[in-house]
Amino acid sequence: MSETWRRLQPLRVAPGWRIDMNSLYAVDPSPETMEWFYGSVLVSGHLAHDGLCFDVRWEPEGDPEGCYEVDFLRLAGVGRKGSPTGEPACLGTWTTRSRPALVTALEEFMFSGRQPADVKAPPAR
Repeated sequence: MSETWRRLQPLRVAPGWRIDMNSLYAVDPSPETMEWFYGSVLVSGHLAHDGLCFDVRWEPEGDPEGCYEVDFLRLAGVGRKGSPTGEPACLGTWTTRSRPALVTALEEFMFSGRQPADVKAPPAR
């Protein structure tokens, strides 16, 4: 069995959150490590009862000069009786080149619901 899983980035996950996709490795971007940064989503998680969600990707894909892009979302949650709660909405997008800053932002969002201060608001409709 492959030992690649041992290189996954440690991430503290708040109660109730589910990590849906995880191919975020504890590897920093460089021309030699770009193979670790391919994929439409590197890590994704959601909180089912209120619909908070995040998706992380590297953009431009395969470019060592790129950055992590995080979409913070609110999906339609599911209430205790199975009924939808709220409307889906993009809460904003945040970028960073720092893996430690990314991990801190994701953990903060999962535990407090707060996004980084410099999140770009979604375009007005």
